This record gives sequence, structure tokens and C-alpha cells, in this order.
Amino acid sequence: MHIRKAVKDLKPYKPGRPLRDLEAYGLSSGVKLGSNENPLGPAPEVVEAIAKACKEVRLYPEPGAPLLREALAKRYQRPLDTIITGAGIDDLLDLTLRSMLEPGDNIVMAKPGFVRYAVATQNAGGECREISGTAQEPYRHNLAAMLEAIDERTRAVVVVNPNNPTGAMVTRSEWESFWKQVPPSVLTILDEAYYEFVDDDQYPDGLDYLDDGRPLLVFRTFSKCHSLAGLRVGYGMGPASLIDYLDRARLPFSVNHVAACAAVAALESSDHVARTRALTHHEVPFLAKALSERGWEVHPSWANFVFARTPLPGTPLAQALLRRGFILRPLTGFGLTDDFFRVSHGTREQNEEFLRALDAVSAELPVS
Repeated sequence: MHIRKAVKDLKPYKPGRPLRDLEAYGLSSGVKLGSNENPLGPAPEVVEAIAKACKEVRLYPEPGAPLLREALAKRYQRPLDTIITGAGIDDLLDLTLRSMLEPGDNIVMAKPGFVRYAVATQNAGGECREISGTAQEPYRHNLAAMLEAIDERTRAVVVVNPNNPTGAMVTRSEWESFWKQVPPSVLTILDEAYYEFVDDDQYPDGLDYLDDGRPLLVFRTFSKCHSLAGLRVGYGMGPASLIDYLDRARLPFSVNHVAACAAVAALESSDHVARTRALTHHEVPFLAKALSERGWEVHPSWANFVFARTPLPGTPLAQALLRRGFILRPLTGFGLTDDFFRVSHGTREQNEEFLRALDAVSAELPVS
């Protein structure tokens, strides 16, 4: 049996732990603060749409989720042929890179960054050039160095804004300076999975640049703010010529019927989005301040999580919190040392419970 070398060499992506892992510690429930999920759950009208759609699951979904594409086109006033849907951004980035990369081609992205881009690139036989931040700003995009890394075999450059796992934001002026210098032969992928959480007038909305005549693909998702992570649905917007090629290469039923119906309903749930944003804007600063007061090195975040470095030994800390029912995201899989964590916010009650557990285990662990 033949397996491609690129696949044999792959280091599989390890997502955040599921709550089921807590059963190993004799726990039947816990608090998951590791995967940037919405603690409020979906809007009530979305739950109703899911229940209705479940009655129709004996039927195949419509290929390409046309009702969702039409709803997105209406919401954003974009031509229908410039929109594609997929089973989350994971599906769309994999589809895009598989469609573009020949063996020996490369993409350029920030380090640390969303590692699924590296995995998808390697799977396609390409090279992922991960560019570290500067000495002064090690956890922000080093856009100048990313530009320097582009060569004749570069097919795409990736900007995740806000970044995952750091929460750092590329400002409008930084983006526009960078964007003007990317060669027109190179696709820019702007991953805006966390854009709904940003409350900053310096944030560049990727949709404002889609008609500039340069190749740009903007990714967004229903997993975070809309709380549909378990249904897997995202979308991309870009040039009609590119979307046409991606449509040819995608799986016909990548977005299932329940997910598509839920996403259409979610687009109308503006009140729920407002509640989610308000919770994030209260709880991320609350957690950031609390962790800083406990000696953690906390970095600014524009997303729904805190990116921080603990003064405690990271692996024992994560294990001790697991035993108490709290799941954080250690960031060794993102190329960082084990004392770096991404801490998603929960409700205020969940966050306070987490801090009490953290205080208890901190008293038992030596400072690094």
C-alpha cells in the first residue's frame, strides 16, 4: 500500500481536549476554557432552526449550501459567485491550498499562528514558511519579514487577524502597507475567524478590500461568535475566478443540511451576537487582570481568549487543573514552551471557579 511521503511526514494537528477527557479523573462534568467556544451557546432561534432541519436529514443537502450562500450575499451585498461555504475554515483552507500548491511551492504565515495552515500545506507537498515576530513584538505578525520571505514559488501569504493563538491584531495602517506590497501573483488569505470580537476602530475589515483588483480571500466562521463549532460551517469571499476553481474541487456536500439551516438563522441573530460580544468584552479583561495579578505575563488580545505565560511549570499546572475539571489550551503544539496558555473566557461564574481552582493548585506548585 502506497502512502505519499508528505502524508507520512505529517505531524497531526492536535485540537483542544474534549470534556470527555475529564472522565479519566472521575469527573462527569467540567469547564472547557481551551477551544475558544461561546459559553452562551447558539441563539434560541438557531436552536429552533436546528430542530426543524433535523426532521429532514434523510435527504441529501443541496450541493454548495446555496441558501446559505444567498443569505451571505444578501448580508454582505456581495455577488453570489464570490462566496463559497465549507465545513469550517479548516475545510476551506485545506481546499484552497490543495487547489493551489504544487510540490515545492510555499506559503508564508506568522509564527506562532494557526497551525492548520502548516499541516494543510505539508499535506499538499508544499513548504510552510513560518515567520517569527520581532524581538520587540515576538507575538505579533512580522509583516516586513513575511514580505521578504515571498519568492517565485510562493502561492499564498496568510494573515490571521486577530491572530490565533496570540489574539494580536494587525492594524488598518499595518495591513494596508503590507497589502500594497504583496505581489499580485500571490494570493493573500485573510483569516477573520475572530473578527466579531474586535471593538477597535483601527481594525481593517477584510471585505473593504475585496474589490481592489488584487487576489484576496477572506475566511470567516460560525464556530466562534455564533456558537456553531460542533456543526462545522464557515465561508470564504474572494474573486469569482478563484471561487469557481474552489467550487470545482470542493466536496459536493461539505456543509450538511443542519449546519446550513443553523447558519442562515444565525445571520439573523444580531441580538445574540451583541450579547456574546458584550460578554467577551467584560470577561477577557477580567481574566487578563486576574491572571496578571497572579504573576502571569499577559499579552493584549482582541479575541475571545487570553494569551498568557504562567510563572508556574506549565505541564503540571495543566494536569492539576484537569484533575479539578478545567481544560485550558497549552500551546506547545503552536511551537511555544509549555508555560504558554490560551485561556478562553467562560461566564463570570465559570471564570471565578477557574480562578479559585488556579489559586488552589498554584499553592501546590513551585514557581518556574
